[in-house]
Amino acid sequence: MDDKPRLLKKWLDKFLVINLFVIIGGSFLFLIGALSSIYGILLPYKIFQELWFPLFIPAISLFFTAVLVEALFNQINARKG
Repeated sequence: MDDKPRLLKKWLDKFLVINLFVIIGGSFLFLIGALSSIYGILLPYKIFQELWFPLFIPAISLFFTAVLVEALFNQINARKG
């Protein structure tokens, strides 16, 4: 019975690591888009703008929510033990 929560945490951790790489990739895409728009190449920035609301906003929100929930669980476990 103890294996099921452990397996769920393992998969959740993997998902959050992938989510972190999506956020890092988005920051690189933004950086490339901002630098290329200085030189008149607008395509990378337009791609970033198209992906902002459907991909990067939920990824950032999920990341910060997971960080806050983890901190809350750690505070609760610290008070119990």
